[in-house]
Amino acid sequence: MNRRELLGGAALACVGLNGLAQTQAAVGLDGLARTSGRHFGFAVGPGYADKEPVKDLLRQHAGVITAENAMKWRSIENLFGVPDYTQADRVSAIAAGLNAQLRGHTLAWHQSTPARFVNATGEMFVQAQTSHLQALVSRYRGRIHTWDVLNEVIDADQPSGMRESVLSRLWGADRYPELFELTRVADPHAKLAYNDYGMEQDEPWCEHRRSAALHLLEAWVKRKVPVDVMGLQAHLDLSRRFSAARMLAFFDELSALGLTIQITELDVRDHTATTDLAARDAAVAALYSDFMDACMSHPAVEMVVMWNVTDADSWINRWSQGQRRPDGQPMRPTLFDDQGQPKRAFDAVAASLRQARVKFDKKAGNHV
Repeated sequence: MNRRELLGGAALACVGLNGLAQTQAAVGLDGLARTSGRHFGFAVGPGYADKEPVKDLLRQHAGVITAENAMKWRSIENLFGVPDYTQADRVSAIAAGLNAQLRGHTLAWHQSTPARFVNATGEMFVQAQTSHLQALVSRYRGRIHTWDVLNEVIDADQPSGMRESVLSRLWGADRYPELFELTRVADPHAKLAYNDYGMEQDEPWCEHRRSAALHLLEAWVKRKVPVDVMGLQAHLDLSRRFSAARMLAFFDELSALGLTIQITELDVRDHTATTDLAARDAAVAALYSDFMDACMSHPAVEMVVMWNVTDADSWINRWSQGQRRPDGQPMRPTLFDDQGQPKRAFDAVAASLRQARVKFDKKAGNHV
């Protein structure tokens, strides 16, 4: 019997739902990740990261902190273009207080571009985007492990394979490499990532997106663009198939380009699952298990970051996202419930981290 069958079995409904999870919670997830030379963490907002139960969960489990929204351009600048780094500084301070790595998210993204640039000229936009990038990177230089330099620019449905957006129109898709070059100059020591979604599961549209991403990254590597990391958001969904073999083949292709892999926004939507809570949690845990087992088997995967900490603060359950279940119940996409109690998903992730058998070659500084 494989782990998906085990976690999905009716036996889970009989064992107390939180029994093993509460025992496992004493084990730090980042501590487990470090045994195979990796890091584990969470994306947070300052509005809830310093409140319980999230504050305590971060102390126990976070070795990485990503600024959920606080470092995005639209979050930093007001309507008049005046920057305010207060919220971003708070996230940076949270990471420092936890002695955790800090991921910068994100320097260029069409959805975080301030609205005042909708009708800007190309010259005006390039100047503003450049100034924003240089100021933000310089402010946190020396504190950032990885910058998501560019976010979500592929579109496999377009002949070019590239998304049409304010960025492609005003900055220019052919000039995206300049964003990485500017970032490398502003912070020579941070890793630089391209970050995107929809490449983790076994669906035709995911395969098309994998192909588009590889085409883009191959071209960048060939022209020596300073890109170090492929960031896979990994917003997983129970309604979609998962194939470890297909995803690992993609990882092999990324690794062959000399890139490492970071899982940057992990969660699981359960909007199609049964109304039975135990069965829902078992199904979510099973997908986490399959996905994490595959990730932990590949030496190029160096980091896993959850998108939010508890179900209560998950972006999926915010009304503005419009992603409610048909029965009106909130989804259960994270490792911890609304009260911060670990769920079966926590057990699945902890087990995958614990069973990782990748050895770390200290001399080479790489997984082998």
